[in-house]
Amino acid sequence: MKTKVTKIITTCIYVLLYVGLAFTQQKELPPGFPVDCPTINTVTKKEANNPSTRISSDLLVNKAAAMLNQPSKETVLSAIDSLEKYVKIDSTNAEAFYQLSSAYSLAPRYASMLKKTGEEKSMFYFLKAFSLNPNSVNGLRGMANRMIEFKNDYACAQKLLLQILESEPTNARILFEYAILVASQNRFNEAYQIREASLSSADSLTKLFIHNNSSRMHYMAHDYDRVIENSDSMIAFYYPKTRGIHHFYKALALAEQGKFEQALAESKIATPSLEGDAGGVANLARAYILASDIDNGKLALQELLNRYKSGEHVVKYQIATVYEALGDFDNTFLWLNKVVDDGDGIHGWLIWLNQDPRWKRIRNDSRFNELTLKAGL
Repeated sequence: MKTKVTKIITTCIYVLLYVGLAFTQQKELPPGFPVDCPTINTVTKKEANNPSTRISSDLLVNKAAAMLNQPSKETVLSAIDSLEKYVKIDSTNAEAFYQLSSAYSLAPRYASMLKKTGEEKSMFYFLKAFSLNPNSVNGLRGMANRMIEFKNDYACAQKLLLQILESEPTNARILFEYAILVASQNRFNEAYQIREASLSSADSLTKLFIHNNSSRMHYMAHDYDRVIENSDSMIAFYYPKTRGIHHFYKALALAEQGKFEQALAESKIATPSLEGDAGGVANLARAYILASDIDNGKLALQELLNRYKSGEHVVKYQIATVYEALGDFDNTFLWLNKVVDDGDGIHGWLIWLNQDPRWKRIRNDSRFNELTLKAGL
């Protein structure tokens, strides 16, 4: 009897400690950010009779959005410049502020802006836009991402995406993001059906976006042959130009098949230089280590640590995978916890923590269970 009571008490203490951890790890919300999942009206259509000035401004906003759909240093900075000039003239156009928020969120990665600066400006302009019109697709979609980032509230994110789909059932980008949420819950077959529905209603540019980003879903389903097939198809589509993202995912799949030299070769194509995209440099570092070239792997890792120290954009989740490959699990958890502390959205990596095959060696570590609880997963 005494033993049974002791077990019950021990279990209660264990549960209370975990509940306490969940509460103590709540992020500080930005001023003006909703405490609860917002209750939003049905997404409203634009009025048919807009004033001529607003029609003109909408053309500018659409032009900026098109530039941000193909981000580069030039397009991101150009969008920021034109949108900032415009909102000084008209501070009532919510869509202009939403696009400005998107531009600043991309600036650390594509335009060498300090990460902190980009994040703060992005949030400021998003909340400004949301105060003007919380019912727009960009508002609901952005809030869904931020509910995950700041509150680990996946249920709210799903609710907001489904609310958009009630009004716009063929919105391809929202369908694809909903498919990602479904897949992250291990409902891959259902997610594939939703993804196919998104492709059937997508314009050519959105179709490319979906194809470019589908390999991650297949990778997390551990369907490595399908990752390679999709990557090869897209590499052939872009030939002779190279889209590094497809070599990136092909490298991940080959590594899981134990083909480490081939994975390294693909990683080098994806990221030919240590001056490349931070996520690509991390994948290159991991590929070097798996191929037993530890020195070059550590050299690439140090490049990322230097960027992080100087406040530049890095992908902390990918840095954690490098330390995992090195067998340094203390630093693996250190960097994974940094990801949770910072937050991550629908198109981030944290949402896949429970599916990602790169964590197979640490899943039985008690710290992994703590991490998933802290991340709301």
